[in-house]
Amino acid sequence: MKKALLPLIFAGLCLSTAAQAAYPEKKITVIVPYGAGGGSDIMVRTVAPFIEKYLGNDASVVVENRTGASGVVGWTALHDAEPDGYTIGIITTPSIVTKPIEGKAKFTWQDFTIIANMVTDPAALNVKKNSEFTNVKDMVEYAKANPKIVTMATGNFGGDDHLAGLQLEKMTGAEFTFVPFPGAAARNATMGGHVAVGSFNLGEAVNYQDSVDILGIMAEERSELAPDVPTLKEQGYDIIASSQRGFAGPKGMPEEAVKALQGALLKALEDPEFQENAKKQGVVLNFQNGDEFAKGLDAFDKNMRAIWEKSPWLK
Repeated sequence: MKKALLPLIFAGLCLSTAAQAAYPEKKITVIVPYGAGGGSDIMVRTVAPFIEKYLGNDASVVVENRTGASGVVGWTALHDAEPDGYTIGIITTPSIVTKPIEGKAKFTWQDFTIIANMVTDPAALNVKKNSEFTNVKDMVEYAKANPKIVTMATGNFGGDDHLAGLQLEKMTGAEFTFVPFPGAAARNATMGGHVAVGSFNLGEAVNYQDSVDILGIMAEERSELAPDVPTLKEQGYDIIASSQRGFAGPKGMPEEAVKALQGALLKALEDPEFQENAKKQGVVLNFQNGDEFAKGLDAFDKNMRAIWEKSPWLK
């Protein structure tokens, strides 16, 4: 009897191995919950060819922008997708945490399969080239003396750009008029002089320094992408703010698909061509595996809930 079972067991193992090796068997759709040209969109389109390369099996990655409701439209589609490994998407902080806290989403970040973080992009304060503001102090002092006169372009309210501006208000007593824009429109409005200041990430500003001046970034240290740009901390404002951009999927994704995607992303990070492309596109790389990313999201979630309870950022 035992001898008879051995071929069956061996056949089962072979079938299991073949099934795992077959991923992917069809195209993989990556849902980007923001518009074309923004930081999340640029990151995905930069890494997508390398995901295809390192997944093998003639993998095909298709990027799909599903915009609306500050990311919630795209995340709802991702949340409701079949958890078969063929629909994944981008989740970003703080919005993947703040939108559920605000009651604007039917899910929380825990309702997704967390695959990996790819980017931690520091918030930056930007102005049109040759603006009257040449440093953060000048801008803050003017905003204090002229409440609500300084317009500040941001992404969605409750997003990293908006929360960064609120932190600056709270620390300094300055008062800004925040103007929300979708996707890369905040940068365009800043470059066009339609607003006085643009609060958007370093990765969205670094390749446009012929049209904008970056007054400072909200990071612990200067970035190698823009080594001449000082941090806000250097300028007397100890504010740290950033946006993480990582991959996730519907809850219950097959483990073999998660591992295959993580492996492809890690190999992409080691690829000199990808590194060069990412640098050219202003992609601020910071890989974290699923467990590390989830641990950070958990801590951030607890912090944001405590802040919301005492001082909601939306009124």
